Amino acid sequence: MLVWAIAASLALGASGHQMADITAVSIGATAQTYDRLTITLTFEAEAGETLSLTWPAQWGPEENLGQLRSKVRLTGPGSHPVGYVDQGGRLRVTGLQPGPYTVRYDVTQDYEGLPQWGDHRVPGMRPVLQPDFATAIARTILPQLSDEDATITLTLLDTQAAANRPIGPDGTTRMLYRTLADGVFVFGAFRYGETDQSGIAIRQAVRGDWALDDAAIADSAQAVLGVGSRLFEDPVFDQYFIALTPLPDIPGNSAVIGSGFNEAFFILATQNAEAANLSHTIVHEVLHEWIPRRAGRTDEATDPSRAWFTEGFTEYFTQRILLETGLITLDDFVANYDAMLQAYLSSSVNTMPAGALNERLFDSRETERLPYQRGALLALSWDTALKADGALGLAQVITDLIDRADALTASGETAILTDAAIHAALAERLGDRFTEDFQTHIRRGERIDPATLTLPACMRVEARMQTVHFAKTGTASQPCISAIT
Repeated sequence: MLVWAIAASLALGASGHQMADITAVSIGATAQTYDRLTITLTFEAEAGETLSLTWPAQWGPEENLGQLRSKVRLTGPGSHPVGYVDQGGRLRVTGLQPGPYTVRYDVTQDYEGLPQWGDHRVPGMRPVLQPDFATAIARTILPQLSDEDATITLTLLDTQAAANRPIGPDGTTRMLYRTLADGVFVFGAFRYGETDQSGIAIRQAVRGDWALDDAAIADSAQAVLGVGSRLFEDPVFDQYFIALTPLPDIPGNSAVIGSGFNEAFFILATQNAEAANLSHTIVHEVLHEWIPRRAGRTDEATDPSRAWFTEGFTEYFTQRILLETGLITLDDFVANYDAMLQAYLSSSVNTMPAGALNERLFDSRETERLPYQRGALLALSWDTALKADGALGLAQVITDLIDRADALTASGETAILTDAAIHAALAERLGDRFTEDFQTHIRRGERIDPATLTLPACMRVEARMQTVHFAKTGTASQPCISAIT
């Protein structure tokens, strides 16, 4: 899951102004081509209410998103045009007459052809709108609203289309606007499929040929959902959506990039990507349904400050589940952790304190990966230490956070996953060890010494060629796998 903040403020209107309620969203092509999508938002207003929405200027690495939008039209009761003030992507009208209002606009590419490396930092994260297919991450094309918990009707204006919730035979479905906005849309020339395994409907939209076939991709997602449900004592989802589309080739190299959404993930990969890399990404992205989504809503603007948890812990549990499900061996598990350790030890930013890292997270590959490395190394050590003391391990911390979120929701409060909540849950299980490690290695950024980590019995630290490595101890296998998982 790429933890990216939306750099646009939410326009809530002046104090005391009631907001018109959103009731429906429709998205689709208006002709036999997908190089233009038309989006219609429908609102129901009472007398004197305000309509206020703000389109994002940035999402993740994508900037200047306003360039995608054109032909914004606002109509009121009787389908009469209504004037509005557009202030840098913010539409606002006060003193509405009672009745229905619609905001309609078009989205088009602001570049030629297919996305390419060099022109785009991550080709495909910006909407791709081509004659025969389209992909768009919802947060790059939909506005923010004052009430994102409103239930809306979504209509996809095409029989070849999919989103993060199943679409009914009439082309519609009902969901929270927040759920819609935390999703991804695909249209046109994909291989659409659905399999129902163990009561979980795995829906797919795939383009390209891959080292894993479509059935293996669905099997991997289903397995993670089952293991995650057991690990975190949380009911399994009844459906999940996977979208997969090719990245441009990289001569002599490959790439797999995943971004997790609400009961969905979007994978961008070069078609020479190895099966192991695809499996790793699938496991990692599905786990984000629990870390952090089920544990509570996060403040996207400050997400970098807790990436050591949201990404680092997810990476730790990814390796655990890959091992438990047999997708990797114990040798692979140790080798994967050693590769992570080597990248961390050789990183030019591995002593960057939290304050600087939070501001510079997307400056480079090294800064992006640092929270993963710190969190995953510490999680392995903490989990091992807890189990050695007879405790339940870090999975129980995730369970505790999910229980907290459910209790808040049941009481009518918004379940926000705060730094304080994360710290309290970990301190409850780990005591002073968590506080000391957090202050030393996360907040101050002091380098983690591998020799100080608590490791499973089948792992050790050894010196090789003037550096230290993780290595497997002897021939230990199943007993250690059981201890890790």
